[in-house]
Amino acid sequence: MRGGRVFIAIFSVVLLGLVGAGSALACSCAPTAPAESLARSDAAVTARLLSVEPHGAARAVYRYRVLHVYRGREAIVPGSTLRVMSPRGSAACALPDRVDHSYGLFLLGSGGRWAGGLCGVIAPRRLWAAARKPDDRRGSGSFASCTS
Repeated sequence: MRGGRVFIAIFSVVLLGLVGAGSALACSCAPTAPAESLARSDAAVTARLLSVEPHGAARAVYRYRVLHVYRGREAIVPGSTLRVMSPRGSAACALPDRVDHSYGLFLLGSGGRWAGGLCGVIAPRRLWAAARKPDDRRGSGSFASCTS
């Protein structure tokens, strides 16, 4: 079941990339409380972006140095390099591409195969606060759904 979910997540990311590539529509994310996004994600980390590597016409692999793991500790180790598949381009809800910048990330996947997008990005301090107060569902954040 977990493998199917990873495939669906990656397929959805690719599909969003293809839809966004052919249109001038911008990415938009439905507001979701950070604690809710944390509960829905398969992994949640703060990480520093090392590089962005194109992976075909519509996708890229984002490589991060993991700073802290809030969810998914059984699969992700602080200090390790994390590879995350994401669409390319802002209209397709791509991850931010500012190298040497730290991000909070809500991810889908397992077994070293992770997918993410702009709707799963949060300020590191907001992720830390959500992890400390998981029952606080007030406020807005990101992650739930992206449409382009």
